[in-house]
Amino acid sequence: MDREELDIDQLMWNDFSGEITSEGKLLLNRGVNQSVENKRYYSEQRKLWRLVDRYQKMQKIDEHKAYQKISNQLFARKKVGYFIQLQRIAAILLLPVLIVSAIYYYSERNHSRQFSSVYNTVETSLGMRSSLTLPDGTKVWLNAGSKLSYPILFSDKVREVKLSGEAYFDVKKDKKWPFVVSCGNMNIIVTGTIFNCNAYAENNQIQTVLIEGHVTVMNQSAAETEVLAPGELAVFGRNSQKITKSKVDLEKYIAWKSGKLMFREDNMNVVIEKLERWYNVEFEIKDKEISDYIYTATFVDESLDQVLKMLSISAPISYRVSVRSKQEDQTFEKQTVKLYKKKT
Repeated sequence: MDREELDIDQLMWNDFSGEITSEGKLLLNRGVNQSVENKRYYSEQRKLWRLVDRYQKMQKIDEHKAYQKISNQLFARKKVGYFIQLQRIAAILLLPVLIVSAIYYYSERNHSRQFSSVYNTVETSLGMRSSLTLPDGTKVWLNAGSKLSYPILFSDKVREVKLSGEAYFDVKKDKKWPFVVSCGNMNIIVTGTIFNCNAYAENNQIQTVLIEGHVTVMNQSAAETEVLAPGELAVFGRNSQKITKSKVDLEKYIAWKSGKLMFREDNMNVVIEKLERWYNVEFEIKDKEISDYIYTATFVDESLDQVLKMLSISAPISYRVSVRSKQEDQTFEKQTVKLYKKKT
């Protein structure tokens, strides 16, 4: 190799950071393409740079120094040639483990507080549902019109998330690392369990149903506390700050996760509220008597039109759906469904 090629470290750094010149790129490609081992080494170094760069963006560390320090420690080589150390197959195989261990050790010791103060927020639009996995391995399903905020790295004392809307949680078990769901002025505390929480901001109640394990529900001052067993529902009144619990049919409260809309002797106002979120429409009740109707039904993959037809068949209701017109910004206005008492 030429003497210039011995400065391949800098060429790779320039390439990864997007600062390499056309001449440098040619020189780098020539060295990398000399052998399969060289290509493998380049690929591993690129992975290393991406890891350091990712953490640098979150930690604001000097990524160049971190990159060089870790690279030098992992790939100490003799002066006789840049690629001679690639023959050390064991070192290459251990590279991913060593890189992750080194960066994890550094971040845990120096930046855990920084990570736990930086939040991600996931929002699910009306008419949509989504799922995600949190940094600790906890799985979450979000219903329509919901928002979940969580730190990019949980603190070593507690795993806290903030919920507005409805979510189904399958919490990664860890008895020494409590998981807390904050819903405004109410908290749900668990160490590993499966539960559903309905905490839409516009509702006066927060509902929590437990599927598996145990959860503790309390108000912000911890003056009101209830421990739930599987199959129990806790209802927290935002105004009263009181908690009541009862045994319930779980399916009614978690059917949405499987794409089902389930109503069991629900007041029509509750039915309309769920339909509005599920289909991203607005309802107008034109006759007040409709609000007192009680409804029982289960919908799976039905369109809005099909649901409305079934609603009108099983209850003395007629309806009219508005035509969506295009607005000045080229978007379509939300559909409106007007409900009328069926004339006899």
